[in-house]
Amino acid sequence: MTDKDLFHYTQSGLDNVWLANGWRREKTDYGQAFAIEHADTLHRAIADAIVRFPEPLRGQEARFLRTVLELSQEHFARLLGVDRATVIRWEKARTTALDRAYDIAVRASYEARAAGNSLVLKIIKEMQEADERKHGELHRHVFETAKAGWRERKRAA
Repeated sequence: MTDKDLFHYTQSGLDNVWLANGWRREKTDYGQAFAIEHADTLHRAIADAIVRFPEPLRGQEARFLRTVLELSQEHFARLLGVDRATVIRWEKARTTALDRAYDIAVRASYEARAAGNSLVLKIIKEMQEADERKHGELHRHVFETAKAGWRERKRAA
């Protein structure tokens, strides 16, 4: 089989996936189209390969894993303990590698969700909540109105 026999599966949103078989050309009223056999299982196989590939995850791989998990950007961000803007930045920077900590978190989240491992998800969520309790209070500034205008509320000792 030569490279010209392979189908470059750009519809996946990934620039590095080719199919040796399992696809066919179809003629439609709108022109030529391609049909993928068992696309759901193909997407799970691609996601599994992405998670196991030793190179750093790029934005396009993070987006692919998010879509396979059927999560919105908002829910994916919440799961990872980041804001939605961070997920959007990753996905727009398609070929830029994620920071190592986020890379690990994305892979672990996919593995946990795909395997239905609620214990891992519970631990991740508890870690996020503990981090928020520890650092959230430290960096939170509360303001209140007073006779002289707005002022920062004194912190409890």
